[in-house]
Amino acid sequence: MSKPDHSAIPLQPASSTTPILPPPESPDTHSMGDSARPVFSSQYGGYGSQNYDDDDKDPLLSSSTGSAGGGPGARRRRNSVDADSKGGCLSVLVPVVAIIALLLLLSRMSIIPAPSTNLLTNQLSPFLPAGFLAFLGGTGVGPKSPHPIIPLISQANDKWSNVLSSQSTTFDRATKTYKSRYGIPPPPGFDKWFAFAIQGRNHTLVDEYDQLMADLLPYRSLSPSEIRRRTQELAQVPGISIVSIRNGAAQVHSKSGKWAPALAFQQMIGTFVRDLPDMDIAINEKPEGRVLPRRQRTVLMEDYGLEGDELAPNMTDPMIRPTIEGFKPEWQRDGSVWDAFRRSCPTTSPSRRLVETVRSAEAGGASILQVQGRASSKTDAPTTRRKNTNQSYPPTRELTFSHDLDSSTDICANPSMHSLHSAFFSDQRTIEHLYPVFSPSKPPGYADILIPSHHYWAPSSEFTYEWEMMKGRTREPTDLDWGVKKSTIYWRGKVTRGADTPPGRAPSFQKQRLVKMANEAHTTNRVLVAFDPKTAGLISAAVPTNEVNKATADVAMACDPNLGECSYLRSLGYRVEPPGPLSEAWKHKYVLDVDEIGFSPRFLALMESKSAVVKSSVQKEFWSGWAIPWKHFIPLSPSYAELYNIQTFFSGFPSSFTSNSSYTKTVLTKPHPIPILPTTSDGEPFAGDRALRDIAEAGREWRQQHVRKADMECYVYRLMVEWAALTTEAEE
Repeated sequence: MSKPDHSAIPLQPASSTTPILPPPESPDTHSMGDSARPVFSSQYGGYGSQNYDDDDKDPLLSSSTGSAGGGPGARRRRNSVDADSKGGCLSVLVPVVAIIALLLLLSRMSIIPAPSTNLLTNQLSPFLPAGFLAFLGGTGVGPKSPHPIIPLISQANDKWSNVLSSQSTTFDRATKTYKSRYGIPPPPGFDKWFAFAIQGRNHTLVDEYDQLMADLLPYRSLSPSEIRRRTQELAQVPGISIVSIRNGAAQVHSKSGKWAPALAFQQMIGTFVRDLPDMDIAINEKPEGRVLPRRQRTVLMEDYGLEGDELAPNMTDPMIRPTIEGFKPEWQRDGSVWDAFRRSCPTTSPSRRLVETVRSAEAGGASILQVQGRASSKTDAPTTRRKNTNQSYPPTRELTFSHDLDSSTDICANPSMHSLHSAFFSDQRTIEHLYPVFSPSKPPGYADILIPSHHYWAPSSEFTYEWEMMKGRTREPTDLDWGVKKSTIYWRGKVTRGADTPPGRAPSFQKQRLVKMANEAHTTNRVLVAFDPKTAGLISAAVPTNEVNKATADVAMACDPNLGECSYLRSLGYRVEPPGPLSEAWKHKYVLDVDEIGFSPRFLALMESKSAVVKSSVQKEFWSGWAIPWKHFIPLSPSYAELYNIQTFFSGFPSSFTSNSSYTKTVLTKPHPIPILPTTSDGEPFAGDRALRDIAEAGREWRQQHVRKADMECYVYRLMVEWAALTTEAEE
């Protein structure tokens, strides 16, 4: 995009009634000739299109000849005086501005001390061009952060403090908050829910149910009878269980025999089910979302030359009264999740306009596709923006840090992201109409209604924190104290199953890409950037990729040798290790969490540990509105490009790098004076390792105080109160 032409900004509205005056006449006007005269356009609000020689012919000017001050000669004298005064002002102003600019420039070059808060830049910003301000390093909004992660942490801390302090403590206040947020009155039973949450379960986040209300919003367009009809049809769909509530008791019905998800939900509502009306709940037995309503263009009356707005609905239209009779649970090469997802996007979105779905980078073989900042797979790809120098500068994407998880991203507007996640290649067929399915997770754009997973309610040993000690296998906790943990990144996970539609896309999925990146063995340099809290400066080091991976990451696929898959995975270039207990992760300060084909069942167990969780996910879950990224966990982009620089920000360079003089190091920034950095949770000066420990401790506290089984009960109770209002007729 070209820079804006500041000279083209109108200085005076075209409709102004101010008389348009000619400029003072130059002594050489007549000698210049017509071609040499400057031309002034009326759009600049200055002089209109008058000719220098035709003052007396201008109607505005000639109409004023009888007024005080008289004719053209007087006007020329006045203009001459005005020009002299303007010239005098300019002769004073220009040196002043030049001196100020020189002082700011010298300050930026650290020749003289700069004001602690860029005071001069802030005060002069309204009067200086944006490009000049950018050159001086000031934006007029205060000092720039020495590292992009620092404001993310500070903002997250402030946001969480505001969330906790703003929660309702009385029913009247909760009612007012509900009405102000959602524009509707609370449903019947809201008072009982509030008493249950506050008095019965000591639930804290009583106002934070935006995710739940967003899930229910599409269903408010359906009548109670239509919702009930669609739920009855879901009972015939494979992979769907039904929890029936009759006369204050709940029963589970499952044709597939996979009882765990529905049984867990039955237990969640067991304490308050007697207060619920009769209704049926369709529970998804699968971990991934199931509902992707197709979106069609609205047909208007004017499209047919008629008066009015939208056409009257045709009740025989399958979009108005759909059916899923004969629904096939799997695609079996008849379509795909991505094709269905595209049809659920707005008709004008980039995903809908695609003629062909974006190919994954790895599936193309020799053809490499750059997707959403994903690092190139070419080993000779440059790692620095500056060539032929001894300095190391990282690519921008490796110093760009996510504000939130991918679950908050609009994939309809960013279609290339789908190739990075196995969820969009699931073998399970989606439902292309608005059917009320209650699921444990869903990517953005799905219409499932979120509930806590049975893996969270009754986790198996694989997803339970300190399972060994709970079962009496160890007397001491397996989790280590912070000072004993390694400053390395840890992940183990199994190959994602059930995502092969269309086939051949697995190399671009989240787990495969992570293991490949963290175990690259080539010697091309990777540029790492560390933050020095003492100087608030950034230092970079160019280190061979294989050395970086050895020193910072322990990432591998977990495979069972008895299944015969280990040798196959090795042949594909993946590092494989035998399955190990979850407690292996507690040896490391950074524990990675990435999606399965749906959500990650181990997330809450990782959050309960003393390690800091680094999470990459495209899945929304019931807790999504309760956790604050950079306060409770560290969000990671789908490309993982910034992963190593997250590690070096908090932990610095590994000792093997600092002691090796052959690795090129560059001082990228050295602010002067040193900006004021935020303090740690204990009030001490900022330190990366302490800031990381703060995130780990905040995440552990969040898990233990705000995502207990009692909080899951509160979430489901609130959901059932809202759902009862949608499925019950007004007279009932």
